Amino acid sequence: MNKKNNYYYLLLLLTGLSLLNTGCFKMDAPSPTETTSPKLFPEGAAIPADFKWSSVRTIDVKVAVNDKYNGQYFYRVELYDNDPRLGAKANLLGAGVAKKGQDFTGKIVVPALLQYVYLKQISPVKISSVTMIAVAAGANSLVVSQGASQNQLRESISGSSANDTFTPSRDASIAAIVVPTDAISITGSSNVTVESNKSYVVKAGTTFTGQIDANNGTNNAKIYIEGTWRNQGYTLTLGNNNAIYITDAGTIDLTNVMQNTTGAFINYGTALLSAMNTSNETLYTNYGTLTVDQATLSNGSFTNYGTATFKSLTSTTASTKIRNEGSLTVTTATITNATLQAICYTKIGTLTSNGAIVNIIGKALLTINNIEAAGTRFNLEPSAILEVTGTAKFSSNKNYMTGPDTGKALARLKKVDVQGQWQAITYSGGLEIACSDHTANEQWSTYYIVNSPATIVPYDKSTVVIAGTTCNAGGNNDSSAGTTPDNQTVSDIDLGTFSYAFEDNWPEIGDYDMNDVVIEMNLIKYQNTSNKVTKVTLKGNLVSVGASKRNAVAVQLDGIPAASVKSVTYSRTNLVGSTLKLGSNGVESGQTYAVATIVDDAHKAFGVSGTPTISTADGSYKPVDVVITIEFTTPLDNFTFQNLNMFIITSEQNNSGRSEVHLVGYNGTDKIDKSLIESVKGKKLSTTDPFKSVYNEPWGLSVPVSFVYPLESKNIKDLYPKFESWALSGGTKDTNWYLVR
Repeated sequence: MNKKNNYYYLLLLLTGLSLLNTGCFKMDAPSPTETTSPKLFPEGAAIPADFKWSSVRTIDVKVAVNDKYNGQYFYRVELYDNDPRLGAKANLLGAGVAKKGQDFTGKIVVPALLQYVYLKQISPVKISSVTMIAVAAGANSLVVSQGASQNQLRESISGSSANDTFTPSRDASIAAIVVPTDAISITGSSNVTVESNKSYVVKAGTTFTGQIDANNGTNNAKIYIEGTWRNQGYTLTLGNNNAIYITDAGTIDLTNVMQNTTGAFINYGTALLSAMNTSNETLYTNYGTLTVDQATLSNGSFTNYGTATFKSLTSTTASTKIRNEGSLTVTTATITNATLQAICYTKIGTLTSNGAIVNIIGKALLTINNIEAAGTRFNLEPSAILEVTGTAKFSSNKNYMTGPDTGKALARLKKVDVQGQWQAITYSGGLEIACSDHTANEQWSTYYIVNSPATIVPYDKSTVVIAGTTCNAGGNNDSSAGTTPDNQTVSDIDLGTFSYAFEDNWPEIGDYDMNDVVIEMNLIKYQNTSNKVTKVTLKGNLVSVGASKRNAVAVQLDGIPAASVKSVTYSRTNLVGSTLKLGSNGVESGQTYAVATIVDDAHKAFGVSGTPTISTADGSYKPVDVVITIEFTTPLDNFTFQNLNMFIITSEQNNSGRSEVHLVGYNGTDKIDKSLIESVKGKKLSTTDPFKSVYNEPWGLSVPVSFVYPLESKNIKDLYPKFESWALSGGTKDTNWYLVR
């Protein structure tokens, strides 16, 4: 050994003895080499250079409430990543207050996989409503105005006929039936065979009990009933444009009336039928009283202006229209592909619909006990009411319920069952859904959609005012009438938990078990009535230290000057204050932006003096909980998880700086060793981001859930099968990678 080598060994020995004698804690200093190789994926598997390794995105939000109090009181506005009702698991993304003249504006951080933001509003009379806002891929802003419709899917409510309007026609303008003077009188119980272009009449005051053959090849024969035709057990078949007319005083009591070809059945009097059948392009019309046990409409249609009662109603063809402008009561209805138009009071016991269209005019009520719908569209005009007193079950996807472009309609639904059906029902337009027992969307499973401005409110808290008419059984009143309004407030806003996982070999490539330091961070922020943040509380949960070197854990509040912090309160003062020197206001001294300490020494935080792996080979260590409260001198406009620049420190400060590991896209603090970065830029580190390798690999990851980290020396891509696809696609594929193991 030469003298020069003796000198270096002596120097190292003395340095080590000095550290032992002083008891000073020193982290390992990095010792970079000149070459590196990829560890995350095999060579040739290229990670896009612009990939930020982020599982979230930041969105600017603006919400204008539909203020019924002209700016006198605040509404509470809450934004969630999932259905906030019925105990569904949902994370609060942001909250605040709004009223006329003061919209809610802010920033929210959402999972990249998120398709909808749920907007919950609580009115000054404490009625909550929920709607959903679609989050388009790549969108960075959401603007919500409760006065405009979005994403509506609507069939023409007036249908294809120019005469198919929604003005009730049961009035004096209806022309009475005029019996031709040359009509042939029918009496007794004889059998009558009609002839083409002739008219027949059962005169007033007489009763006919015979049969009429109106399906014998003749056409344009007309049968008038002024008296009574009673023949239970007989089916009247109308063929080839033949027709029957029952006048105001007339009555028929038959087994069945059926139409084989185009023709007419028009009742102004009383019709009692065991069955009624249509085929081809015929129209049955009732102005009087019609009672039918079983009606089957095929191709033909039915319009009611009077009072119609069906025990069973079946329709199976798209050309059929069932139109009610009077009072229609049906015990059991099966409507397939046909159109039901409720223009006045319509009551159905059990409705089964498939591919049907249901239109409800303004100030009309369609009330149903139970419904099972598949591929059905419900269109409601302003002030229309759809009521389900039992269960509305949507047994397939692509059911739609759409309110008007302007004004409000009401869907009063006692119970909605969409369990297990992907996007079973989509609510849109100016529609209020009053329902307290609605299947909730599960995390990342969308069973229903409420496109703003449609909203869901509690069943007994409907706010839509609809005047009572003979067509809607009393209409609907605002349930909050008489309630004294008051300001809704927002103080503490719990934004849930993010997890941060680090490799600590920077700038060397690690083994990518991503467990050298794993910490969960819960963020709670406090706001004033201007929606500005006055303080934040960080609830840290240090869960893993899979490192053999000593690491400190800290957070920089990006964009927030150190001087803007009034005070920092640490729940575990014994874990801070040595490695990161704190100023009088509690943040690290000598920094431009505020830096707060999580723990000075991750191993010592667990109560161990050495540097064993903690919770990465077994679960024998309980997580270390810390609470940090940061109060600001001046309230902030926004504060989100994106302000949390979480990092670990793997070497203490020296003349050149210290070694820090941050997430991709974040900058180091003022105290990072910049000379170290420059010395390996382009060799080990990306030229565009010091926290990506030359192969675009990260040293830190963050996910918006409690993270299940790999065990010691297990590569993250082996635990999470979608991780590789997510990374190699630059974050465009498998954005739910951290949910699938």
